[in-house]
Amino acid sequence: MSTTLLLPRLGETMEQGRVVAWLKKPGESFLRGEIIVEIETDKTVVELPAMADGVLRSIVAEVGTDVDVGAPLGEFDPVGAEREVPPHKLDATPVSAPVAPAIAPAETKATAAPLVATRDQSTPLRATPNARRLARQHDIDLSSVIGTGRRARIQGDDVHAAIGGGTNNASGGALSMLDVPAGRIAFREWVGELHDEAPLVLLHGFAGDSSAWAVLANELRRTGRRVIAPDLPSHGATDFNQSDPGSMAATLQAFVESLHLPAIELVGHSLGGVVATRLAATLGSRVKRLTLLAPAGLGSEIDSDFIEGMACVAKGGGLAHLLKRIALNPPPLSAQQLDQMARVIHDRGALRALADAFISGGRQQVDISAELSSLKLDVRIVWGLDDQIIPWRHATQAGPGIPVFFLPHAGHMTQWDQPQKVAALFA
Repeated sequence: MSTTLLLPRLGETMEQGRVVAWLKKPGESFLRGEIIVEIETDKTVVELPAMADGVLRSIVAEVGTDVDVGAPLGEFDPVGAEREVPPHKLDATPVSAPVAPAIAPAETKATAAPLVATRDQSTPLRATPNARRLARQHDIDLSSVIGTGRRARIQGDDVHAAIGGGTNNASGGALSMLDVPAGRIAFREWVGELHDEAPLVLLHGFAGDSSAWAVLANELRRTGRRVIAPDLPSHGATDFNQSDPGSMAATLQAFVESLHLPAIELVGHSLGGVVATRLAATLGSRVKRLTLLAPAGLGSEIDSDFIEGMACVAKGGGLAHLLKRIALNPPPLSAQQLDQMARVIHDRGALRALADAFISGGRQQVDISAELSSLKLDVRIVWGLDDQIIPWRHATQAGPGIPVFFLPHAGHMTQWDQPQKVAALFA
């Protein structure tokens, strides 16, 4: 027998809420604690979790509907009814390398969320009431703003940044430029409240840029950390190209020196993991810890079609198809944003040479295992169990003594799929 899901009172003065997004569709199952629906009150956006296991049967209040407290939102079958979408057990092959316990139990696989979302498409735009008010006041199209809140929700600081009011001591992430011998490096900075003697330096992966760290960086900033994320050569707004990780590492060394950072904590994702490993070998004891997120260079297998496709992408539609492979819960991007990103990559044309140096015959041509084994510092690896770009089993090649954190419900971009769990590693 179905049970009615009612809108609870989510604040002392709340009398009504608006449905912002349904995270489950009719027929989909959920576990206790999973978020089912997002409700906007007069003060904030609240995620409504399931209080028991069940299957969503129907939606009564569609997205955009104003609902009174105590009124029905939908109908669900509580646990005990036959599930149409049973949890999927992960059949993981035992690994020989010593690994740390997984951050969360790997019992269920999340359903991949659609990447492309515009205001008039099926994936709703998520924004706080304050962000919506600011956007109306300044005539800002929210579909053009990338949200840095949880589940890519647009916050007031994101709108301030879009209208030119964002500063590094607010939400951070404003783009700056720094001169190094090879040219000018673009970078973003997020400054927390703590006096951080060893700020985090984040190095993005192939075809990315510093903005890919925005959600994780804001999570880290809220814990007090200072975060610095450069655009690697051949990427983003950095105005010169380089086609091998060794040259990039030398450039990043000059970048760190120019910022006068006596100590740093390095984080590298994918190709950025190769650069970060070689930079750590050069900087030595100045690197307090090296964290690698799904790094390249630990095995030969890779989704070479993704690399080739990103290097030659020309249209937003093609970019959207490629980006669906890298995360289960990516930040939503409008068609306009996708077209702009594809146009920048295509017009610059710098990724082709980097792809040729990185991949040959569909195989990786870089190896960081020897460098990792020689490092005299704290090293750890984080890998999503749903990674479609580089197999998580490559973590077993990292060498003895390097802990590995496997994240369920995360693809290649763990910083998008599980930003809070990744940020918790740096607390």
